[in-house]
Amino acid sequence: MPELTSEDISGLIRGYFKDALSQSIELAYILPKDHLYDQAGEIGSLKKRMLELEALLAHRSWPASVQSEAHELLGTILPEKLAPASERFQQLCQGILRADHENARILAAMLAGKFHEVAPQDPIFAGIVVNEPPPTAGDGSATPTEETLASVATLFHTFKAKHDWVKKTAADVTRVLSLAKSVIGEKKPIKKLDKEDVKAMRDALAALPPNYMKQAANKGVGPKEAIAANIDGPTLSLRTQDKYFVMFRQLLSWAHDEGYIDKVPGEGVKIAGLAKIDAGEKRKPYSKEQLQAIFSSPLYKGHQSETTRHKPGSELIRDGKYWIPLIGLFSGMRMGEIVQLLVTDIKTQDGVVYFDVSTNEGDDKTLKTQSSVRKVPVHKALIDLGLLDHAKGSGRMFPDIKKGEDGYFSHNFSKWWGRYARQIAVATKDTAFHSFRHNFKDALQSAEAPEYISKALMGHADKDVHAGYGSGPSLSLLKKTIDKVVYSFEFPAL
Repeated sequence: MPELTSEDISGLIRGYFKDALSQSIELAYILPKDHLYDQAGEIGSLKKRMLELEALLAHRSWPASVQSEAHELLGTILPEKLAPASERFQQLCQGILRADHENARILAAMLAGKFHEVAPQDPIFAGIVVNEPPPTAGDGSATPTEETLASVATLFHTFKAKHDWVKKTAADVTRVLSLAKSVIGEKKPIKKLDKEDVKAMRDALAALPPNYMKQAANKGVGPKEAIAANIDGPTLSLRTQDKYFVMFRQLLSWAHDEGYIDKVPGEGVKIAGLAKIDAGEKRKPYSKEQLQAIFSSPLYKGHQSETTRHKPGSELIRDGKYWIPLIGLFSGMRMGEIVQLLVTDIKTQDGVVYFDVSTNEGDDKTLKTQSSVRKVPVHKALIDLGLLDHAKGSGRMFPDIKKGEDGYFSHNFSKWWGRYARQIAVATKDTAFHSFRHNFKDALQSAEAPEYISKALMGHADKDVHAGYGSGPSLSLLKKTIDKVVYSFEFPAL
């Protein structure tokens, strides 16, 4: 094998940077012309990416995707692979990260219109000029830039985040796209994606350790490294794999609809084992015994203190932790809908007091779907318990529930509820807070509520053609129905 010099490595790094920069120049030309372009969002994502790269460089951590890129670059000048532990290989990996960092900085500057900041600042890229114009439409002498997985993924995310997704979904898809770019290669032309790429994505999801998609991005661990270190270890649940795989497929479907690919590759590829999942693995309603245990627990009969609610005591604090499960049981509302309620979301119309499940600009609330917007009458049991006395003043109805690290009020409450359920011995693998919603649905069925009433109360889309006519069931009818919801266990608080 010929001796590899530092100059050889520098040449590879500079060539890699020029190629990446060329794509960024093209992207900076295309994006602002898109009416869905979110300038602040794109620049923010690039700055976040720079921080991630700086962390990797500071710890000399080379993700599997970077090592794979290094081997590919070396393959252009060497007949055999270079040992990953060698000094030259380490130098190349560091250079790739430096190139990615500088490229992200320059693209952010171009998108911000700060062209006085686009000259390379990293010494290794000194002298490289950033002024190559994008191909001119109709210019036969120029070869149109081929769209890559990375460039189309960026356009897809920008479009869907603006029109269809809540922030949490957008964050989940960001992680899925990052995984796809690492597994398949972000520079791969989108038109060349095939069934093997789809299978590679599926197999990667099947082998990743639990929570990798949420945590590993902060640790500089590439998916291939994580998979290699997780042989025979626990993996993502089948439902989680399917959730992320569906998000990846959405990218492919969108790319097809927008004309970036001629057909969706790997349409028959499925998550292995998903079809065998017993329907019983879905969330179930709490049993009569579980409900009895929950609403006879110290949370509702008296507890030691604000921080120790699972042990009996003389305190009875009626804050969010007290009210949220009750509202879930007697309204069927989702946890996320309840925890973000404002005091002003309890309204009265035609003598009916109701929860206004909606969002307005500036109220820091989100909903799962458009059909989630609805009016849910306040059940008589909640009124008897004094909810209307609690809902006074202004601001959030449950200020004790703080926003979580993911930006959602449900984050911290969900963790607390799971912990409390374990402390009072009602937790099972197929029940969770969402079980209250199942209890409510079952209670509606027991009350012989018509399906269209049930859908209106629970925020489910009604696809029946007749549902598109009229304004839906009246509040008085919804109130009459919801007050028929009863449960068979003894409820000490009532």
